[in-house]
Amino acid sequence: MLVEFNLYQDERNRRKHWFQDEYFDLFVWFDIDNGEITNFQLCYDRLQKERVISWDYDKGFSHHYIDDGEASPHKNMSPVFIPKGRFAYSEAMPKFLESSHQIDKHISDFIIKKLDEYIHSI
Repeated sequence: MLVEFNLYQDERNRRKHWFQDEYFDLFVWFDIDNGEITNFQLCYDRLQKERVISWDYDKGFSHHYIDDGEASPHKNMSPVFIPKGRFAYSEAMPKFLESSHQIDKHISDFIIKKLDEYIHSI
């Protein structure tokens, strides 16, 4: 089950929330003035071949593989996003539906709606 960490980072006019379980990291940004979701990043399969689907109010959707920068035991590099194929909807969506029961319903409903929107737009 996704659990929220007490992160609440304020970034200019946005507030960031972070949720995590063994399969997902979910980052959600809210507009401080109106409380609306402005962005999210849903990182999935985070312990195996981590990928991320992102949505931004202005830019729309993107999907990336996350290169964790850990290819060598002698050098620790920063993780980077590498453009990668399509969102694994049939793999991730059932897990998200199951994992999101304990988070705010407004957030989970928004993410589900956007993921459905993404998969039906391609």
